[in-house]
Amino acid sequence: MPPHRLSLVNRVALLRRSYTGETDSSLLPAVESGLRSLTGHDRVAILETLNGGFETRLLGENSLVPLDNHIRRALLADATEPTQQQLEAGILFALGNIAPYQWPETTVEAPMPVCMMVRPDSDGTQTVLHLRASAPLMIATLLPRVVDGTVHGLAGLRARMCRRNVLLHLADSSSPGSVSLSSTTYNRWAGMLGFARVVTGHEWPVPFDTPVTQLERAAIAAGRVPGPVPVASALLRRLRILGTTVWLTIQPDGSTGLRVSWSGGRTAAQVATALVHPLTGLPGDQFIVTPTGDETITITAQGTGGAATVRVVLHRAPLTAPPPFTRIDTKAAWAELDRVMDSPHPRPAKPAAFAS
Repeated sequence: MPPHRLSLVNRVALLRRSYTGETDSSLLPAVESGLRSLTGHDRVAILETLNGGFETRLLGENSLVPLDNHIRRALLADATEPTQQQLEAGILFALGNIAPYQWPETTVEAPMPVCMMVRPDSDGTQTVLHLRASAPLMIATLLPRVVDGTVHGLAGLRARMCRRNVLLHLADSSSPGSVSLSSTTYNRWAGMLGFARVVTGHEWPVPFDTPVTQLERAAIAAGRVPGPVPVASALLRRLRILGTTVWLTIQPDGSTGLRVSWSGGRTAAQVATALVHPLTGLPGDQFIVTPTGDETITITAQGTGGAATVRVVLHRAPLTAPPPFTRIDTKAAWAELDRVMDSPHPRPAKPAAFAS
C-alpha cells in the first residue's frame, strides 16, 4: 500500500530543506508537485530509502537498491544542460572567492551567510538564489571584463532586469536556463554594479545584454569554468547544507576535484554524510569517504557510465583559526553602493566599451 501522502511530503520537505534552506511557501509546493509526478511504486521506494540505513555509502558500499534518476529529480533536481551547469558552477566559484572582501559594517554579531536560500526548479533549468549582502561581492567577482587582453569573470555572462529580480544567463546558450537573484530591485542592482565598478575598475550598463565578444568566445572554447562542472552545479543547489558559515572558500582542485573550506556551520562529517544521501545527495551510486585528523574529509564519487571519478575535499576550520586569506578593504565600494541606492534616480556610470 502506498505511504500516506501527507507524512511523506513532510519527511521529504524536512530533508530537502536541510540542503536548500527553503521556506514552506516554496518548499511544500515543490515537494508536493514532485511526489505527484511519481507512481505509487516510486513513493514506496522513497519511503523504504528514508527508513533504511544508507551509512555504508560512506565506505563505498551501496546497501540500498539504486534509485532511478527520475525519483531523485522529482525531489531535488540537478541541472543537466551543459551551459546551465557551467553557469551554476561559475556562480559557485564566484561565491567561493568573496571571503577576502570585507563585508559591510553591521550591528548583527551572528555570522552573515554567503547564501540564505537556494530554490532549484523542478526541471533543472533555473535556480533562484537569496543572497542578501553577499550579492554585490559575487557580482564583482562574476561579471566578465577584459584586463590586459584576458577575460576575467564568467565569459558570456549577461544580466536581465525583471520586476524584482535579476536573471543571470549565458548569452551563448541556446537553452532558456538562468539563475535568478531574488529581491533585487533596479536601485539595488544599480548599486551592486556601482560596487563592482569600484572593486574592479570596470563599468557595466544596467541592462547588460550585449553580444558575446571574440575574446569571450576564445575563453569559452578554452573552458570557461574549471574543475568538475556538474558536481559544482549540484553543490550550488545544495549550498545550505554547510549551515551558516563565518567564511567560505571554494576552489577547483584539478580537473576533477573541488576543495571546500569554511569556518562555523556544520561539521565536515555532517556535510559528507548529507552529500552521499541516496535521495538528495550528490549524483552517484558509489562513494568512498576518507577522513583525516584535522576536520578534513574527502569524498570520492566513483564514475559510472563513463563519467570521471570526482573528488570533493571538505575542511572545516576552527573558529579560533585565522582564515587562509588576507582581508581586502571594500569600504569605498560599499559607500558607492549606498550612494547609488540612495539617489532619487539611480543611474549607472557611463559604461566603458567592452573590449573585443
